[in-house]
Amino acid sequence: MSDTTSSCAPTEALETLSGAQLTAWQTGRLREVSRYAYREVPFYRQLWDKAGVEPGMLGSLEDFARFPTISKHDLVQAGDEWTNPHQGSVAFSTRGTSGAPLLVWLSREEEEAYILPTMRGFRWAGFQPGMTALLMSPVWHRLAACEAHAIARLGGRCAFFWGSMGIEYTDSFLQTLASERPEFITTTAPFLLSLIRRSTGAAIRPHELFKGVRSVVVVGLPLTPRMREFLRDRLQVGDVFERGGTQEGAATDECREHTAPHVHEDVCYLEVLDDAGVQVAPGIRGRLIVTKLGTAGSIFVRYDTGDVAAFAPGQCPCECGFRRLKIFGRPESSVLVGDRLITAYDVRLCIEEDPALVGRNVLLIREANPRAGLLTVAIEGEAHDPALLQARLRERLKVPTAHLVWLGDLRVNWGFRQVLDGREIQLPRS
Repeated sequence: MSDTTSSCAPTEALETLSGAQLTAWQTGRLREVSRYAYREVPFYRQLWDKAGVEPGMLGSLEDFARFPTISKHDLVQAGDEWTNPHQGSVAFSTRGTSGAPLLVWLSREEEEAYILPTMRGFRWAGFQPGMTALLMSPVWHRLAACEAHAIARLGGRCAFFWGSMGIEYTDSFLQTLASERPEFITTTAPFLLSLIRRSTGAAIRPHELFKGVRSVVVVGLPLTPRMREFLRDRLQVGDVFERGGTQEGAATDECREHTAPHVHEDVCYLEVLDDAGVQVAPGIRGRLIVTKLGTAGSIFVRYDTGDVAAFAPGQCPCECGFRRLKIFGRPESSVLVGDRLITAYDVRLCIEEDPALVGRNVLLIREANPRAGLLTVAIEGEAHDPALLQARLRERLKVPTAHLVWLGDLRVNWGFRQVLDGREIQLPRS
């Protein structure tokens, strides 16, 4: 296997390094990964030769920025040319909602590298030895495969429910919750929101079943501050934490300060670039670029995910020196309005300023002509101060026109995409 895999093993010591020390460590890791990719993967060797760069030039993070970024389309077109010869033993497909799926290889060494950051994130979320954790299906996502190993190594007990994150499995989830009484839960935010909605007006009282749960860790939907409060209050749990990541190697977890998820800097190097490919300052949004700091499994060097993200400015009050990054949306959860990319997170942030609208499903409608400057939003339930909400959307999001669609009793399942194509759906507008 790789001659550099062992040297990228995550360690708690990195959390307390100064900024300069961490930069030096990451630069060394990027140099080793780049050398391996150049030697073993024809795709990278040909790409970098054409760009006039090679690993020996990599003496700083500024030098690394000279290496070209790559996209999923580039890798799909390259086929076997980008595959690591020591590819691993398990193949999985990346999300198809962002275009053609990409076949990615996973190895035992790589999973081992991601277990320790998962343990770190769970500790941040309050997991303690002896607790029972109710975990999402371990086959749902490559990062979820680490969760059971992390809980076991932290001295905990794992519980699973039969099914997946579909709304049809809420009963199975609740039955397991009632029988196992976990103190710690990992799941997706859409699944929890579907469960809460299903219980409205029914005999189910989620807060009774969630009694005793100290922490809930969610993925799949970037949390707004008011959405976090909504989940915490409706379920009456101790706290709600957000995890983030991509199947190409990015990994982030929140600490108790909730200032933004920390990047697990020992397994991935993340960048945020503008449309010209220039790194933006903290607090400014751009495209998320991922480099995996290990050489096991598939190799990703400056991979453009297309996700909208931003590093948080300043220092977190906690003791961890890792940078913090918020992923606001994937391409499939964003729409173009004029020349502005609007994410579903942006819209929910505006809508949830009205307490009556917190927790409602919000869907963006992708218009046939985005240059027309029209933002169309579909919202569950009956209309509530539509004129005020339209004005707020126009002002905060800097869009010329905002149309609202109130879905009334129509229920659309919570999901990850959060966008409907306007050419495929006919809805009345107000």
